[in-house]
Amino acid sequence: MMGEDNTQNQANSQAGTGSSQQETTNNGIVNQPKLIISNYELSPNIVEAGKNFNLTFTLYNTNNENTIYNLKVTIDQTLASAPQSSGQNNANLTSDGSVFTPIGRSNTFYVAALYPWNWTSKSIDMNVLPNANPGSYVVNLTMEYEDYLGNQYKTQESIGIPVVQEAGINFGKVKMDELSQGSPTAVSVNLYNTGKDNLNTVMFRVKGEGFTVDEDERFIGNFNAGSQESLSFNLTPEKEGKVKGKIEITYKDSTGKEHTEVKDFEKEVGASMTEPGMVDPKTGEMIGDAPQDTGSSVFHSPFLWGGLLVLLVLLIILFRKKRKAKKDEELLLEDEDQ
Repeated sequence: MMGEDNTQNQANSQAGTGSSQQETTNNGIVNQPKLIISNYELSPNIVEAGKNFNLTFTLYNTNNENTIYNLKVTIDQTLASAPQSSGQNNANLTSDGSVFTPIGRSNTFYVAALYPWNWTSKSIDMNVLPNANPGSYVVNLTMEYEDYLGNQYKTQESIGIPVVQEAGINFGKVKMDELSQGSPTAVSVNLYNTGKDNLNTVMFRVKGEGFTVDEDERFIGNFNAGSQESLSFNLTPEKEGKVKGKIEITYKDSTGKEHTEVKDFEKEVGASMTEPGMVDPKTGEMIGDAPQDTGSSVFHSPFLWGGLLVLLVLLIILFRKKRKAKKDEELLLEDEDQ
């Protein structure tokens, strides 16, 4: 029934007018007509900055006898109430009377007559300024009309219009080194608040199978527009092959609506870096399980056997020298005896 006038037949209207004419005083009619906005609708329900929306409202004559004439309704460009910027990140946003702009028409409506206990609906398309400050705006509708005697009346009604800025988080590239089974590897990613809305209750989570992380969730809290956040965690693959996971961010915008953003990642996992017999390229030492000892490590040293060989040669040479010296001494004694 929206957008249509609900009117009674002319006979009933005239009868109502005649009845009210009898109830007059020197100052005018006793039963003055009253006009209200009985309801209104927004489409969409929450308006996004920089986009269009439709406002439909219903005007209702609450008087049971007197007709309203020459009704003029004006949507005031000066806001009754508007949210204020919070923080330097919102310094470029505005909340003045130019936030809403009618599309293809003026901000004024005219109704020739609205009979007792009748209503009429009006609709208008409007645009929201792209840099409107997020929050709930209160807009006034000023209504001017007359009774059948020409007495003029003026009243004002207010409606609320919630406005949100585009909320969004963009992920940077997920950075990680080569993965190997059982070895922890540092993983990092940057987050960017690319929208114009300050976000809150931001939560970071890491999900997936085939790996463990040292910190699978973290509470970030507030994330202002234009800000950057760096996140990091250590990932340990449980087996060879390919690990697949995702980084999940949940947050709420200024209206309390919850959003979820997801960044997938995957990478091949190599063999364990702690297998027996492998050498650490940084230290040059063996890593992993030590080989089984088949004897004393001293007797397997080439330096020991080399030293023993040199000592043996020296002993042989010394022995030969002593033996030759002894023979020379015996020959000398034999010559003296002769």
